Amino acid sequence: MTDRLSTGLPRLDRCIEGGFERGIITEIYGEPGSGKTNLVLYASIKSSEMGKVIFIDTEGVSTERISQMTSDGSVLSNLKFFRIRSYEEQLESVPKILNLVQSMNEVVLLVFDTITVHYRAEREIRAELRRKTSNTLITQIEMLNNIALSMNIPVILVNQVYMDKTTSEVQPVGGSALSHIAKAIFRIQKLGSGKRELVVVKHRSLPEDVKCSFAITERGIE
Repeated sequence: MTDRLSTGLPRLDRCIEGGFERGIITEIYGEPGSGKTNLVLYASIKSSEMGKVIFIDTEGVSTERISQMTSDGSVLSNLKFFRIRSYEEQLESVPKILNLVQSMNEVVLLVFDTITVHYRAEREIRAELRRKTSNTLITQIEMLNNIALSMNIPVILVNQVYMDKTTSEVQPVGGSALSHIAKAIFRIQKLGSGKRELVVVKHRSLPEDVKCSFAITERGIE
């Protein structure tokens, strides 16, 4: 076993030295429609050919898109989806899911898409919940990091973004908690006409601002 898990796309693998690193959290963020879900869903489908993949879904993955990405439906028996519809459900479900994952054999990848969507909505409802939700999000990230370490698998957390009013720059949601624990951080940005770019923001073995191009197509990514 190598210390990387393929993204499913050789072009990206070459660019980031083999794929997603095992034993760590990788954060992937970008603007809406940038292709984050397409990337992690494609990687999940390809990884399911090698073992079990856990996909925690908070936004509703398209079954039609899954069908477009694979010609071999049998591999999907290794791809386990957990749908979460609220932050309250996330608080209750994530510990149970992670306990289940630890009891499973042959898990090769865990994806959480998107870890901050319900957290962000909850924070915006009432100001007094901010501290509470922040602390619980940190706890979840720490639990996910323990899974990555103990099972030696990549854990990929997809994240939303917001506009920082001070710097006028797009930043990932969740503050320093997630960016500190994640050992690899990639930003996805649009280049137009289905073209996308993965940019290295943080990595243990790659220089910052390495850029990897790919395209979103009807059959997945290329």
